[in-house]
Amino acid sequence: MTEKFVRISIDSDIRNVFLIGAVVNRLSTLADFSDIEIFQIELAVVESVNNAIKHAYNNECGHDIEVIFILHLNRVTFEICDTGNSLDAILLSKNIDSVPQFDPINVENLPEGGMGLSIIHQIMDCVAYETTNGRNKLILTKFFSAHEATP
Repeated sequence: MTEKFVRISIDSDIRNVFLIGAVVNRLSTLADFSDIEIFQIELAVVESVNNAIKHAYNNECGHDIEVIFILHLNRVTFEICDTGNSLDAILLSKNIDSVPQFDPINVENLPEGGMGLSIIHQIMDCVAYETTNGRNKLILTKFFSAHEATP
């Protein structure tokens, strides 16, 4: 089987993100993932798109965000692409092993933000970021089996 891919693009309006979530959910059913894994993948991609809107484009509408879904033999890859402000590599690497620290019973003090990259790293097997010629690309990879988690 050769790689199969789908490209979807939305305007950087937060109200459009649900479209990405719906498409990612349906496309993920093509792979060998459980319902929980599909939900988690959708969450990671949606959070990535939200971050692009918030941080790359400063919540400004009128910019393209492209998500490329690639189905490989042993994994799926999502490339979230924008042309806004680039992500600080230190911020990305800082969140690799960090687990949000909070008391889940004390709902009054739950953090309101800053957990997105940590959640993405916990869900996905590989997270990479690159900027080439003004185009930012966050690459999220999920393997079909945890023991195959090498690209």
